[in-house]
Amino acid sequence: MPKITLCFKDVKIREYPIAERQPLTIGRRHSNDIVIDNPAVSGNHARIEPVATTFILKDLDSTNGTFVNEEKIAIHILRHNDVILIGNHKLIFDCSDHLKASSKVRDDYDVGKTRVLNVKSYHDLNKKSADSLPSEVHHGHDSEGQKANNLSFFSRLLRKILG
Repeated sequence: MPKITLCFKDVKIREYPIAERQPLTIGRRHSNDIVIDNPAVSGNHARIEPVATTFILKDLDSTNGTFVNEEKIAIHILRHNDVILIGNHKLIFDCSDHLKASSKVRDDYDVGKTRVLNVKSYHDLNKKSADSLPSEVHHGHDSEGQKANNLSFFSRLLRKILG
């Protein structure tokens, strides 16, 4: 199970498991899953949300910001060993168990070998996927304006998913 390790001045304070279907909140208020009692931390500072097989860190418009690997973020897809800085506290994202499980699945297959798909099923699935996209998403070679429209659509979709 993925976990967050909370540290202050390089001293480990506590580990928090991250449930794969439940968001994890971080902030100064006692209603948060990870409470950091420090005036540099906002009441509701950040949230980690499971999305499919990944975890997304979202800053909740905090006063002092949220940083990952020394870069300020608004939204960030977490990777193993990412270092999150909130106030003066470091939170280390550890998904080593998650990685071991997924590599075991990959070990059962020859990763370097391309598989042959059932062409008819693949074509039907591709057509179904294309038909289900909104009309504002253009198919084929995109002009710069069409790329901007597609990016705008997916940005709105991501905001809707993440709240």
